[in-house]
Amino acid sequence: MTPGCRRAFLALACLALAACAQAPRRTAGEDWRPVAGTAPEAVSAFRVSGRLAVSDGRDGGSAGFLWLQRGEAYEVELRQPVSQRTWRLSGDARGAVLHGGDGGPRHGADAQALLFEVLGWQLPVRDLVDWVRGLPGAGAPVERLERDGQGRVRLLRQAGWQVEYRAWLDEGAWPTRIQARQGDYSVRINVQDWAVGRD
Repeated sequence: MTPGCRRAFLALACLALAACAQAPRRTAGEDWRPVAGTAPEAVSAFRVSGRLAVSDGRDGGSAGFLWLQRGEAYEVELRQPVSQRTWRLSGDARGAVLHGGDGGPRHGADAQALLFEVLGWQLPVRDLVDWVRGLPGAGAPVERLERDGQGRVRLLRQAGWQVEYRAWLDEGAWPTRIQARQGDYSVRINVQDWAVGRD
């Protein structure tokens, strides 16, 4: 994979971690709190950070990420560990913008349309706002759903992807290790920190 393709693939990972679009900004008075005792399906504002690894079956890369979600609005930052190059995707239901790519910011009607415009690939990015919280996505039919003994989603097939949940925060309801596959493509997410905010 050429350096340009590798950068594009990492930009894909950034887009794939998003879900909907005006960016929520961190402010001095913003109140983030631990997720303990909070049900993921009851939360519309969250902050999650960690590391992700992407692969197309031959080549891949890894990056740290920070994702802020407040209702339909999101902002996702993805930073390569060695070069420190950073991409930022933000938006809401009205549109999305990607910063950090070659040629300056790119705008699209929504995250999925922007992904197709920039990379020529299609991904069900709208479902990932649910998947990262351990929930089936609201945007596509569920093809298969398996739960563990505690009622948490263990395996999910949706929109052509298979999503597996491998670890949970303090054995609770918030995922910390997720792997999603579609054909040769895979995305692995290791969450280091979860927090929820006030709506």
